[in-house]
Amino acid sequence: MCVGVGRIALRRRNGFVLCAVVFAAASSGAADLHFTPAAPVVGLTGGHATDGFTGMQTMAPGLAVGDFDRDGDQDVFAIGGSEGVDQLYINRGDGMFDERAAAWGVDAAGVIHTGASVGDYDNDGDLDIFVTAVVVQGVGDTARCVLYRNNGDGSFTDVADDAGVRFVAPFLNDSFGSAFGDYDLDGDLDLFVAGWTGGNHLFRNNGDGTFTRVTGSAFIGDLLEIPRGFSPRFCDIDGDGWPDLLLAADFFTGRVYINNGDGTFTNRTAEWGVGLASNGMGSAPADVNNDGLIDWYVTSRVQLDGDDGSGNMLYINRNGFFEERSRAAGVNGGGWGWGTDAVDFDHDGWLDIAATNGFPPPFDHDPTTIWLNTHDPDGAFVDVTAAVGVSDTGQGRGLVTFDADNDGDRDLLIAGNNEPLTYYRNDLTGDGAGAITLFFDTSGEPTMAPDGFGVRVDLVAGGEPQHRYLDGGCTYLSQSELSVHFGIGSNAAAESVRITWPGGARTDLANVRPGRYTITARVSCPADWRRDGVLDLKDALDWSADFIDRHPQADMTADGVFDLDDVMAFLLAFHEGCS
Repeated sequence: MCVGVGRIALRRRNGFVLCAVVFAAASSGAADLHFTPAAPVVGLTGGHATDGFTGMQTMAPGLAVGDFDRDGDQDVFAIGGSEGVDQLYINRGDGMFDERAAAWGVDAAGVIHTGASVGDYDNDGDLDIFVTAVVVQGVGDTARCVLYRNNGDGSFTDVADDAGVRFVAPFLNDSFGSAFGDYDLDGDLDLFVAGWTGGNHLFRNNGDGTFTRVTGSAFIGDLLEIPRGFSPRFCDIDGDGWPDLLLAADFFTGRVYINNGDGTFTNRTAEWGVGLASNGMGSAPADVNNDGLIDWYVTSRVQLDGDDGSGNMLYINRNGFFEERSRAAGVNGGGWGWGTDAVDFDHDGWLDIAATNGFPPPFDHDPTTIWLNTHDPDGAFVDVTAAVGVSDTGQGRGLVTFDADNDGDRDLLIAGNNEPLTYYRNDLTGDGAGAITLFFDTSGEPTMAPDGFGVRVDLVAGGEPQHRYLDGGCTYLSQSELSVHFGIGSNAAAESVRITWPGGARTDLANVRPGRYTITARVSCPADWRRDGVLDLKDALDWSADFIDRHPQADMTADGVFDLDDVMAFLLAFHEGCS
């Protein structure tokens, strides 16, 4: 019997009829969630090509999303495989894409690239790309990692040798997931690279375009010897302001490393109660129950013929340890799990989960799954995959979410092994479809990492709190859009938004209407609207333009009203100058 609130859909799997209750938004008026397959239509026409299930390439490929030309929309980098070519899709601004890898210099062919991550490692204002690689026997020089420096002119240059990140792992140089993050809070992006044969490594950014491998000195524990790493994330799970390291890894070797704040990490896996995934692959840290603490979803594989397959794990943060609740929450199954992400697809104020699956038989037709959040304070979800129009049963590996068409909701892109790309456009409609998306500009604050890495945002809409943390980490060989996204249903605005920057400074906003906003860190100089360190008429003119447009940061008094008080507050900040 199906019991719940909202419209009910039925689906059949393995001979059983399953109930899928599509829960209504918390606010009055629910949005109607539906995905439309549209990869060829929008120009995402490539994919991954191999000579079959060969060696470690079986576990590829990945994707990375970023605004590489800084024109305000999201572009896509995709791994091509040993028989294919890496692709770069530049967004036209309307959700349509042009493949430009050759023109931009990233069209590597005949190599075994596995995954990619995005970050402005050299602090020049442009997003760079790090690409991982593995050796496949008999396929030449296949294990050369790549660091593409964005030249800011529509081209990239591979600088991996000069930067010191060409060869990562000592054995076979296998490298899978990678993640940028500012673990030492010095204002630049460090790099962690996961390896399946014991090649997990941390590279500290030297601030001059180079990295130093600091694995041995930074980690207190078994990082080098044990974890068969897939997906790293720098994420502050204990709330002390320092990014910790979550590592999804194979064969029960997932790890939690707590940042000690002195350049070192300590293995606290046992204390936090993780490492329970038999084959941890995908990773999604997120506050799924809206209690202000970061939970962690890890994909794995289900049990097969009585073996030790664990299924996916959902670790609920209990303020100092994780409680594993995947079965109780309804998200343990799926198949052979890979990429995953937690995002509010239906804009009801609660994070949902997407996960993709696939492997040789009997896992060759396991579906990509969409679980909607049922608003349970302990975390609970319902499978609505068929009801919302998702029907992918391919060899899914990498998975990302991003707003491809700038319509305010998050779309879904999947990279399959030896398959074309799979793209689902989110066609969310209805009165409850309001959302707020925040991007971050930290260029005027040298002590903060670029693009908001490490920012925490706490929002209240309709009296209900939501919490996000921007870590930019690995979902499995892949990286989603560098923003924080909140569904606010049919609420006219969020009553409050508090941004906590790395280092602890705060920016408070009030009465934030639905929309996409870039929030600029102006901690040391609130009136420097152009972020050039000089206060002049240009700053006043730019602030005035934002004031007229009702940009939330132009509300200088953070009272939700744009009036004379804000004008006076700006003039006072202008008079006081920069600290």
